[in-house]
Amino acid sequence: MSKRIVVFKVMISVLVMLTIIVLSSACQQDSTIELETPDLSNQEEHEVRKETLVLQFQDNFNEAYGPPDYFDMTKWLRLRDVHARIEDGYWLMDAFRSPPPGPGEGVMGGFSTVKKIFNPRLAGTIGVELTLEDFVHEKDYPKEMEEFGQLVHAWSLTVASWQGQVGMQDENQRGIQLHFDLLRDEGLFVYLVRGIVPEDYEKYPMDGFGKKTTPKLSPRELRELHEKEIAHGGVFISKPCVILASRVYRTEQEIQGILGRGHRWGLYLTNDANTVYWTLDNQVMDTADISGYFHSAPDSVQDGAFLTIMGIGTYQQNTWKMDDLEIFGSH
Repeated sequence: MSKRIVVFKVMISVLVMLTIIVLSSACQQDSTIELETPDLSNQEEHEVRKETLVLQFQDNFNEAYGPPDYFDMTKWLRLRDVHARIEDGYWLMDAFRSPPPGPGEGVMGGFSTVKKIFNPRLAGTIGVELTLEDFVHEKDYPKEMEEFGQLVHAWSLTVASWQGQVGMQDENQRGIQLHFDLLRDEGLFVYLVRGIVPEDYEKYPMDGFGKKTTPKLSPRELRELHEKEIAHGGVFISKPCVILASRVYRTEQEIQGILGRGHRWGLYLTNDANTVYWTLDNQVMDTADISGYFHSAPDSVQDGAFLTIMGIGTYQQNTWKMDDLEIFGSH
C-alpha cells in the first residue's frame, strides 16, 4: 500500500475524532483549523468537483537519482541557488548560504516544471496538491541572533504563465499563488494572491510596501500598515501582488497545528480560471473571485501554465521536506 493511501486513511480517522472532541479538548492542535473551515457550500462543491478531475501529473518521489543533480531534471527546472535530492521517499529541497550559521540573510530558490502542464487556457478546473512534511535548519547558533519579527521561512505554490513566483513576471503574464510567511514571535501568515494589473491601483487599497512616502517608512511601520490591511479583511495590494485572502495564526499551538507535522496544501482554479481557492488537507480554506484576470491576457495561458514551488530561508542550511505531488484537471 502506498504512503499516500496510508496517510489518507489515517487522516480520515483523525478528522472523525476531531469532529467529536474538538470543542472540549484544549490539547488538540488541529482545533483552530477545524473551527475555521469556511462555508460548507464551497467544501461540498470542491468534493463533488474533485471526483470528476483527472490526475494529469504525479510524483511520489520514490525514485532516487544520481549525480550531478540528484533529481529528475527532465521534469524540473532549477530556479536560483537551490538543490534537490530524494531521501527515504521524500523530496528534500535545500537552500544554503555562506556562514555564519543561524538566522540572518535570506536565501531563495525553487523548482518549476519544465513544461506547461495545466489545461490549455486553464479551462474547466485545474488543481495542484503537495504535502509539506517539515522545514529543517541548523540549531547550533547563538540565540541572540534571533530577533522579533524575523522571517523564519516562507514557502509557496505558484500556477502561472511564467516559471517563478509572483513578482518575477512581465506585464502581460498572469499567475496565482498560495504562500505563507513564518515570522518569529509574530505568527504564521498565509496568503492567497495573484499578480497585479494596472487597473488594480484604482480598485484596491495598498499597504506601505512599494508605496513612495516621505519620510521613508521603517520596516516596523511597513509591517504595521500591512497588518492593518489584513485586519480590514478585504482585497488589497501588497507589492508585488494582490492579496485576495489572508489568514493569521498567532499562538504557538495554532502554528504547530499547521507546521508542526505534515499537511497537504492545495491550490485550485475553477470556472475557467475565474475562481481561485486553496485547501489544507482537502478542506477549502479561502475562495476568491478573479473574473477577467486571466482573460485580460488570454495568450499568456493559451498553452496552459507552469507549476513552481519555492522557499525562502534565513538560516545557513534550509531544507523543505515534501511528498506526493499531484496535478489535476478537467476532462
